[in-house]
Amino acid sequence: MPLNARDVAYSVFGAYRLARFDPTGLQYLDRTPQGAWQSFYAAVIVLPAWALLLTIRLWDQVQDTPLVQVVAVEAIAYVISWTAFPVLMHSVAGMLDRSSRYVDFVCAYNWSSVVQMAVYLPVVVLAATGLLPPALSESLVFAVMLAMLTYQWFVMRTALDVTGVAAAALVLVDLFLSAIITDIADGLL
Repeated sequence: MPLNARDVAYSVFGAYRLARFDPTGLQYLDRTPQGAWQSFYAAVIVLPAWALLLTIRLWDQVQDTPLVQVVAVEAIAYVISWTAFPVLMHSVAGMLDRSSRYVDFVCAYNWSSVVQMAVYLPVVVLAATGLLPPALSESLVFAVMLAMLTYQWFVMRTALDVTGVAAAALVLVDLFLSAIITDIADGLL
Protein backbone atom coordinates (compact mmCIF):
# COMPACT_ATOMS: atom_id res chain seq x y z
CA MET A 1 0.00 0.00 0.00
CA PRO A 2 1.50 3.35 -1.00
CA LEU A 3 2.13 6.04 1.54
CA ASN A 4 -0.32 8.95 1.41
CA ALA A 5 -0.09 12.54 2.61
CA ARG A 6 -2.04 11.75 5.79
CA ASP A 7 0.40 8.98 6.74
CA VAL A 8 3.36 11.28 6.11
CA ALA A 9 1.78 14.07 8.17
CA TYR A 10 1.09 11.72 11.09
CA SER A 11 4.60 10.31 10.95
CA VAL A 12 6.29 13.70 10.80
CA PHE A 13 4.04 14.90 13.63
CA GLY A 14 5.10 11.86 15.67
CA ALA A 15 8.75 12.68 14.98
CA TYR A 16 8.07 16.29 15.97
CA ARG A 17 6.54 15.12 19.26
CA LEU A 18 9.65 13.03 19.88
CA ALA A 19 11.75 16.14 19.21
CA ARG A 20 9.85 17.75 22.08
CA PHE A 21 10.94 14.79 24.24
CA ASP A 22 7.40 13.42 24.27
CA PRO A 23 7.51 9.61 24.10
CA THR A 24 3.87 9.54 22.94
CA GLY A 25 5.20 10.65 19.56
CA LEU A 26 5.71 6.95 18.84
CA GLN A 27 1.93 6.52 18.82
CA TYR A 28 1.68 8.59 15.63
CA LEU A 29 4.01 6.27 13.72
CA ASP A 30 2.87 3.20 11.82
CA ARG A 31 4.96 0.76 13.86
CA THR A 32 4.24 -2.28 11.73
CA PRO A 33 6.73 -4.02 9.43
CA GLN A 34 5.02 -2.32 6.48
CA GLY A 35 5.24 1.01 8.30
CA ALA A 36 8.96 0.43 8.84
CA TRP A 37 9.46 -0.12 5.12
CA GLN A 38 7.35 2.93 4.31
CA SER A 39 9.39 5.05 6.72
CA PHE A 40 12.19 4.95 4.17
CA TYR A 41 10.05 7.38 2.13
CA ALA A 42 11.52 9.92 4.54
CA ALA A 43 14.69 9.61 2.44
CA VAL A 44 12.76 10.93 -0.55
CA ILE A 45 11.37 13.83 1.48
CA VAL A 46 14.82 14.74 2.80
CA LEU A 47 16.59 14.29 -0.56
CA PRO A 48 16.25 17.88 -1.89
CA ALA A 49 17.51 19.36 1.38
CA TRP A 50 20.37 16.84 1.49
CA ALA A 51 21.31 17.78 -2.09
CA LEU A 52 21.46 21.44 -1.10
CA LEU A 53 23.61 20.64 1.96
CA LEU A 54 25.87 18.50 -0.21
CA THR A 55 26.25 21.33 -2.72
CA ILE A 56 27.18 23.75 0.06
CA ARG A 57 29.66 21.28 1.57
CA LEU A 58 31.37 20.25 -1.67
CA TRP A 59 31.11 23.46 -3.69
CA ASP A 60 34.79 24.38 -3.49
CA GLN A 61 36.11 20.81 -3.39
CA VAL A 62 34.75 19.26 -6.58
CA GLN A 63 35.04 22.01 -9.19
CA ASP A 64 37.19 19.78 -11.45
CA THR A 65 35.26 16.56 -10.82
CA PRO A 66 32.77 15.51 -13.52
CA LEU A 67 29.18 16.09 -12.40
CA VAL A 68 28.21 12.52 -13.34
CA GLN A 69 30.87 11.17 -10.97
CA VAL A 70 29.75 13.42 -8.11
CA VAL A 71 26.10 12.47 -8.59
CA ALA A 72 26.83 8.74 -8.88
CA VAL A 73 29.14 8.58 -5.86
CA GLU A 74 26.96 10.73 -3.63
CA ALA A 75 23.74 8.97 -4.67
CA ILE A 76 25.22 5.62 -3.72
CA ALA A 77 26.51 7.09 -0.45
CA TYR A 78 23.03 8.49 0.26
CA VAL A 79 21.39 5.09 -0.15
CA ILE A 80 24.07 3.43 1.97
CA SER A 81 23.75 6.08 4.67
CA TRP A 82 19.99 5.50 4.87
CA THR A 83 20.31 1.73 5.10
CA ALA A 84 23.59 0.91 6.86
CA PHE A 85 22.61 1.86 10.40
CA PRO A 86 19.12 0.30 10.32
CA VAL A 87 20.66 -2.93 8.95
CA LEU A 88 23.33 -2.89 11.66
CA MET A 89 20.68 -2.18 14.28
CA HIS A 90 18.81 -5.35 13.34
CA SER A 91 21.67 -7.34 14.89
CA VAL A 92 22.29 -4.87 17.69
CA ALA A 93 18.62 -4.90 18.71
CA GLY A 94 18.87 -8.66 19.04
CA MET A 95 22.03 -8.40 21.14
CA LEU A 96 20.30 -5.87 23.39
CA ASP A 97 17.26 -8.14 23.68
CA ARG A 98 15.20 -5.47 21.93
CA SER A 99 14.24 -7.30 18.74
CA SER A 100 10.59 -6.65 19.52
CA ARG A 101 11.31 -2.89 19.40
CA TYR A 102 13.31 -2.93 16.15
CA VAL A 103 10.38 -1.87 13.97
CA ASP A 104 9.61 0.98 16.38
CA PHE A 105 13.23 2.05 16.11
CA VAL A 106 13.29 2.02 12.29
CA CYS A 107 10.10 4.07 12.05
CA ALA A 108 11.19 6.64 14.62
CA TYR A 109 14.76 6.83 13.33
CA ASN A 110 13.76 7.39 9.71
CA TRP A 111 10.96 9.89 10.33
CA SER A 112 13.11 11.82 12.80
CA SER A 113 15.42 12.62 9.89
CA VAL A 114 12.73 14.85 8.40
CA VAL A 115 12.53 16.93 11.58
CA GLN A 116 16.31 17.04 11.90
CA MET A 117 16.70 18.30 8.34
CA ALA A 118 13.99 20.92 8.83
CA VAL A 119 16.01 22.36 11.71
CA TYR A 120 19.53 21.80 10.42
CA LEU A 121 19.16 23.04 6.81
CA PRO A 122 18.17 26.65 7.58
CA VAL A 123 21.04 27.01 10.03
CA VAL A 124 23.61 25.70 7.56
CA VAL A 125 22.23 27.87 4.76
CA LEU A 126 22.35 30.91 7.05
CA ALA A 127 25.93 30.08 8.01
CA ALA A 128 26.89 29.64 4.33
CA THR A 129 25.51 33.04 3.36
CA GLY A 130 28.14 34.84 5.40
CA LEU A 131 25.53 37.14 6.93
CA LEU A 132 26.73 36.23 10.41
CA PRO A 133 30.27 36.51 11.75
CA PRO A 134 32.12 33.21 11.24
CA ALA A 135 32.43 32.49 14.97
CA LEU A 136 28.68 32.97 15.47
CA SER A 137 27.86 30.83 12.42
CA GLU A 138 30.10 28.02 13.62
CA SER A 139 28.67 28.21 17.13
CA LEU A 140 25.13 28.12 15.81
CA VAL A 141 25.79 25.11 13.58
CA PHE A 142 27.55 23.35 16.45
CA ALA A 143 24.66 24.04 18.83
CA VAL A 144 22.14 22.68 16.35
CA MET A 145 24.29 19.59 15.79
CA LEU A 146 24.36 18.98 19.55
CA ALA A 147 20.58 19.40 19.67
CA MET A 148 20.18 16.89 16.82
CA LEU A 149 22.42 14.37 18.59
CA THR A 150 20.36 14.83 21.75
CA TYR A 151 17.21 14.27 19.69
CA GLN A 152 18.69 11.09 18.18
CA TRP A 153 19.57 9.93 21.68
CA PHE A 154 15.98 10.42 22.83
CA VAL A 155 14.59 8.65 19.75
CA MET A 156 16.85 5.64 20.31
CA ARG A 157 16.22 5.55 24.04
CA THR A 158 12.46 5.79 23.57
CA ALA A 159 11.98 3.60 20.50
CA LEU A 160 14.25 0.80 21.74
CA ASP A 161 13.42 1.25 25.43
CA VAL A 162 17.09 1.18 26.42
CA THR A 163 19.09 3.04 29.04
CA GLY A 164 20.46 6.49 28.39
CA VAL A 165 24.00 5.11 28.25
CA ALA A 166 23.04 2.48 25.67
CA ALA A 167 21.25 5.12 23.59
CA ALA A 168 24.33 7.38 23.76
CA ALA A 169 26.54 4.52 22.57
CA LEU A 170 24.18 3.87 19.67
CA VAL A 171 24.23 7.56 18.68
CA LEU A 172 28.04 7.42 18.64
CA VAL A 173 27.99 4.29 16.47
CA ASP A 174 25.58 6.01 14.06
CA LEU A 175 27.77 9.12 13.98
CA PHE A 176 30.90 7.05 13.37
CA LEU A 177 29.23 5.04 10.59
CA SER A 178 27.99 8.22 8.91
CA ALA A 179 31.47 9.74 9.09
CA ILE A 180 33.00 6.65 7.48
CA ILE A 181 30.45 6.67 4.64
CA THR A 182 31.02 10.38 4.03
CA ASP A 183 34.81 10.01 4.09
CA ILE A 184 34.76 7.11 1.64
CA ALA A 185 32.40 8.99 -0.71
CA ASP A 186 34.49 12.16 -0.53
CA GLY A 187 37.62 10.13 -1.21
CA LEU A 188 36.08 8.87 -4.46
CA LEU A 189 35.61 12.40 -5.77
